[in-house]
Amino acid sequence: MVTLSRFRTVWGIPPGNDFVEWKRLFPEWKSLGYDGIEVDIFFLNEAQLQQLAPLASAAGLKTSALIFSGWPATEGPRPRGLTPDVQLGIYRENIQKAKFLKPVKINSHSGSDFWTPDEAVYFFQRTLDIDREEGVEGLVCHETHRNRALYTPYATDYVLRRVPQLKITADFSHWVVVGERLLDQAEEDREILDRVIPHVHHIHTRIGTTQSSQCPAPLDPAFTAEREFFENIWVRIVKYRVEKDPNAVITFVPEYGPFPYHPFASAQTFSDLANTEGVRLHKLFREALGI
Repeated sequence: MVTLSRFRTVWGIPPGNDFVEWKRLFPEWKSLGYDGIEVDIFFLNEAQLQQLAPLASAAGLKTSALIFSGWPATEGPRPRGLTPDVQLGIYRENIQKAKFLKPVKINSHSGSDFWTPDEAVYFFQRTLDIDREEGVEGLVCHETHRNRALYTPYATDYVLRRVPQLKITADFSHWVVVGERLLDQAEEDREILDRVIPHVHHIHTRIGTTQSSQCPAPLDPAFTAEREFFENIWVRIVKYRVEKDPNAVITFVPEYGPFPYHPFASAQTFSDLANTEGVRLHKLFREALGI
């Protein structure tokens, strides 16, 4: 039977000393129906990751690790020399570090938007070798994120045609901002989505707009077109996964983050928005799958 697993991002929520804040929140998130947490490992050392894994498990939460192959968290100016080979080395180091969490998924911000298409293909081909060598084959999904190699539908389509084994994390809010358009209107965009959907194995369910990567009020009628586009594509993804595997485990993250992603002085905090959207979408997906 299919399993829907909702993960809570800890983005924008400081853990506190010895994870005191996260430990306080873990039972609350579990009570809201979350099955796990998604953790950016850049800010944690190996000892902290080893400490965190049993804390999450004790609260009944699985873990998903967020890693970077270069320019982690886009802090400071972009470093020079982030070639594919340099980033492959960083990628391997981060995979090794992520394993301390015993994650069920590894979500990777991979590559750079300034690479040529063939440099991106080379990089992603080699990540599959590294995944196999490090014992995480099948766990890694590469995110469709601005600043990274999969920053547009067209760049992603080029890579996937040449690296068909690649799994991706669908965060299409980035594509909508980069392209300044919803992707269900032009025929070519719809064709690319048809080709991309089979590669999606993890979803960041954040509604964005053509001018902002995060919608502050998804249920407001002003955002009807955006809500319908994102919900339709997410439902298509979860249905495809179930068609391919009736026992699929579908993982998704209502990844609403803090300012400046979250507009200043919004009615809801970004955390409240993540929680309410998570519950709403969990129900939507269950209804779509008839479970």
